[in-house]
Amino acid sequence: MADYLIPTATDFPRIRAISLEHRPSPTNPLGVKGAGEGGIIPVGGLMANAVAAALSSLGAEPNELPLSAPRVWRLANPS
Repeated sequence: MADYLIPTATDFPRIRAISLEHRPSPTNPLGVKGAGEGGIIPVGGLMANAVAAALSSLGAEPNELPLSAPRVWRLANPS
């Protein structure tokens, strides 16, 4: 690890952002646009896969969200 060079700000490309705030979205009544929702979309599936991996020896296959504590308990302790 001593030979690993940590990237700095000069190692990344320049990014030019273009704002489209003057054009409302035609797809909803408020005219708002989504910006950060893309990062949250895979979280449920990732958590379900983690639970499935943790409980694989029990044959548990979560196929419904949200994964509440009682639901995970029922997956781990089928009756």
